[in-house]
Amino acid sequence: MTEPDLLAWGRRLVPNLPTVARLYLPGSALDARRRELVAALVSGACRADVLAALHISWLEFLGPAELDDVDDELFRWAVAAVATGPDEDLPPLPDGLSEAAGQALAAAVAHGVVSAVAVHRAGAAVERVLGRRELTLPGLASDLVAAALAAPTVLPVAAAAGALAVVGRIVPEAAEVDVDPDPNLLTQLLADALPTWLGGAWARVLVATLPVEIPMSWRSGPTVATVRVGRGRVQVVNGLSEDAWALFDGDVDSLVRAGSHRITREVRTAHAGR
Repeated sequence: MTEPDLLAWGRRLVPNLPTVARLYLPGSALDARRRELVAALVSGACRADVLAALHISWLEFLGPAELDDVDDELFRWAVAAVATGPDEDLPPLPDGLSEAAGQALAAAVAHGVVSAVAVHRAGAAVERVLGRRELTLPGLASDLVAAALAAPTVLPVAAAAGALAVVGRIVPEAAEVDVDPDPNLLTQLLADALPTWLGGAWARVLVATLPVEIPMSWRSGPTVATVRVGRGRVQVVNGLSEDAWALFDGDVDSLVRAGSHRITREVRTAHAGR
């Protein structure tokens, strides 16, 4: 793949800088996990492996994302947009994506491409100085100018990603979910949802460092399940625990959606692998 046109992508990025800034604020139309997945995919499509690794580290810090079919289309669109280029007609946005999410996605792609090019050009300048590439004054100047122009949009994010990557390496691994041998539907749905809920770095630290197990029960109609978290363990069992600290009563629509999305993705992955 040829290097993307920095000026062309820069023209697309500059008007969207406020949207890029909102990507890193609470309430963004594109949540943090999806933002980092898009950034990693765009970096990979641009062959910026170092940048992709930083975003993957940030994603590992945040924990796994709860994805659905729209996300598959969203990620395909991001990669296709990189290949198409900023001056061509981009593919239509995925159905089901809100206007705000579409703007956030387009801004994230432009930011990712500009960041990748900046990393490429900075690396090229270093290689010229070290003698790994032909050292010419115009070439070195071009690389340095390109890297400098894009640096304000790259350095803050790269610094934050690097810091979170370091933190992510020292926090405990996510605890495995111990599930009742004969789980009811609610128990299974909770077991499927917990890796997402407790996959972030702070949640992993909390699970590992809690000195006691905290039991919490969920009830939906006649079905009840209890989750115990603490002492490095996560356990989900059928029934209402007598020592439960809290009882959450109501429907489980979000859990059903999480379970159905997971099943759908696993079936599609298995089918694609044939």
